[in-house]
Amino acid sequence: MLPLIRRFLLALLVAAGVASVAAQSPAPCAPVGTPTCDPNGNPVPDNPAPNPGPGNPAPGNPAPGEPSPEPSSTVTVVDAVKSTVTLGGGKAVTGAQGIALDSSTGLVYIGLNGSIISGCEGDASISGGTPGPGANQMSIVDPAASREIAAVPTGMSPIWPTVDRKRGVVYMMGSGGAGTVTVHNASNGSTITTITVGGRPHQGGLDNTSGLMIVGNTVRSSNAVAEQNHATVVNTNTDTISREFETSPAPHGVAVDQERHLAYFSAVGDGAIVALNSENGQVLFSDVPKKAYGTAFGGNNMLTRHAATRRLFQVNTQPGATGLIVVDEVTLAAEKVISFGATSPIPWGMWVDEPNRLLFAALPNSNTVGVVDLDTLTHVVNVPVGACPYAVTVDPERRIGVTSNQGTPAQNASASIFDLCPVYRATGRIVNGCPAVASSPFSWQH
Repeated sequence: MLPLIRRFLLALLVAAGVASVAAQSPAPCAPVGTPTCDPNGNPVPDNPAPNPGPGNPAPGNPAPGEPSPEPSSTVTVVDAVKSTVTLGGGKAVTGAQGIALDSSTGLVYIGLNGSIISGCEGDASISGGTPGPGANQMSIVDPAASREIAAVPTGMSPIWPTVDRKRGVVYMMGSGGAGTVTVHNASNGSTITTITVGGRPHQGGLDNTSGLMIVGNTVRSSNAVAEQNHATVVNTNTDTISREFETSPAPHGVAVDQERHLAYFSAVGDGAIVALNSENGQVLFSDVPKKAYGTAFGGNNMLTRHAATRRLFQVNTQPGATGLIVVDEVTLAAEKVISFGATSPIPWGMWVDEPNRLLFAALPNSNTVGVVDLDTLTHVVNVPVGACPYAVTVDPERRIGVTSNQGTPAQNASASIFDLCPVYRATGRIVNGCPAVASSPFSWQH
């Protein structure tokens, strides 16, 4: 009799457990807003139901090709700008673009292109604008002293500088004219030599050990993106070209893994990320991370890297799908998309603060720097800066950040210099040299 009672009680417990499980919602997944996990934390089936068609998305789902929205979160606005430096050496100029830091000296180098882009007021593709006499210069800024040391002549239409601390030089990519890389003395900006690579050189990725630098958009100059399909490998030990090759169209942003001697560049034409051996310049593999999200994604120009997690961050500028694609650099597979608010501002030049696990991205259409927490991959802070920031760099050692601001037709190009300590406090980072409590109000939430 006793065994029968025990079996009966066990059956009741099992039935209750099954009913309880059946009443529960599906097990949540993470991280949300990725190809395998929807914004509500529900797993995405391997073979989802057919899409209802353009313009008629299923209730609660994004339209075809649109990125999954970020979960709602509070973004803290931090007033951290300490000073604004006018650029151009006393000559009027707009279009301050790429920026680079020499971490050994704390000096910052900025290309004064003369053209405003990224959809800001004065963008020649939208509303015209003139370069001004201060164009085609490289600006050298001392952020600690809040002053421009010099503005020196460089190649035509300069975009991005690359610093070689070992040799004490700066390479400035000149995307106009013959397509040059101008080699400057890092101390005073004097020109050492000029390397003609052709085309429209955009950014250089330097392997500090081998001395090879990968330069995109070179060899052939063309307004057709599909024809901007070349890259050049420059040997900075001899300042000569060691290799040229065809690749995905319009290679732009470059990131380098100094430990493993790998260089990655992002191609605007097809959204590919191409990986190369930075010791010999040979292409290793490539893939198109944006394919996980559909045709609404494109304009993948800028790229940066977080060494600790081996993730790449690829900008997506195509209207309606702006943000950062988080990419596993080993597989080149997309992990998720980080957006920068309800208005979907376009991110542009980025910089990773490795020791403090933060990513800083210039948001030109909102005159802001957006800060991403790399522990949670979420946008957590906004720092208001000057007009139309193109790029940003941060110096964790000196606790200073700098943006290159393109300006407007009526406002000169400038550099915003901001204090990193209030940003660190707002993101919960404890950093030597930063007081634990602000002496005056720095931030608010929205």
